[in-house]
Amino acid sequence: MPTDHCRLCGKESELQLSHVLPAFAYRWMRDSSGNGHIRASDEPNKRVQDGLKFYWLCTTCEEIFSRNETVFAGRLFHPYLKESGKVFQYSSWLIQFCISVSWRVLRFYRDEGHLKAWDPEALARVDAAESVWRDCLLGNRVHPGNYQQHLLPLDRISETTGELAPNINRYLMRAIQLDIGRGTQSIFTYAKLGRFIILGFVYEPQLNHWRGTKVHASHGYIEPRRFTVPHAFSGYLNEKARKMQSALASISDRQHDNVDKSFRANIDRYVGSDAFTAMQADVEMFGDDAFTKRGPSEL
Repeated sequence: MPTDHCRLCGKESELQLSHVLPAFAYRWMRDSSGNGHIRASDEPNKRVQDGLKFYWLCTTCEEIFSRNETVFAGRLFHPYLKESGKVFQYSSWLIQFCISVSWRVLRFYRDEGHLKAWDPEALARVDAAESVWRDCLLGNRVHPGNYQQHLLPLDRISETTGELAPNINRYLMRAIQLDIGRGTQSIFTYAKLGRFIILGFVYEPQLNHWRGTKVHASHGYIEPRRFTVPHAFSGYLNEKARKMQSALASISDRQHDNVDKSFRANIDRYVGSDAFTAMQADVEMFGDDAFTKRGPSEL
């Protein structure tokens, strides 16, 4: 393990290999795929077993993240998959988990040079949000203030509105992805973990346009309700789904043969899996248009 300054607390220490997005989400995706394989949407010709990892955190800070991940996975992530119509109560562990994810996404895009072309004002907002979220994770602040965390639980949709991507259910129900979004006014971190979207707002002057999604610092409920998000965000999700569909269609003939062989060898496992349920939802909405020439998705 390398020795360096911890990205969170700043102390010099041996650094642990830390996930940007939690490992439990990738384990679930593999286990529920029907064949035990997943592919990264940015490199669809390669099978992957895990997500991005970096030597970022000391042992103490890694344990903080690990505790929050364990609680989120046990009290919300997996129970919601079994019974999405249930009411789930949460306490301060939820905002701590969401902040930890948003902070990691922000650090990834900042540290890896993806924001080099951004203007100084936008970068100053990014650095301010990172500082506040870091203080929350270290116990120096209880509430992130204007740098709010929002959680959007998802399930299958059954009605087409507008020009939806023909893999929209597979994307909403199963995709794991990270991004930093920037609109004409807003800046936000985006983390998609299967049925959940976590948004960390770096800058959003119209937070009142988001209803039912805010994570409260002390307690609250995740329950069936009407969620309101800006129309532009719906388009953002649909575009994400289209890009994932295009990535799948671009795999090489050799990898297509591997997918086909794996699918045929595991057909009994695939039928009844979560991946099958998501595919079935798209087929019911779009018919043959739900398929690409490459067949069922491993993404």
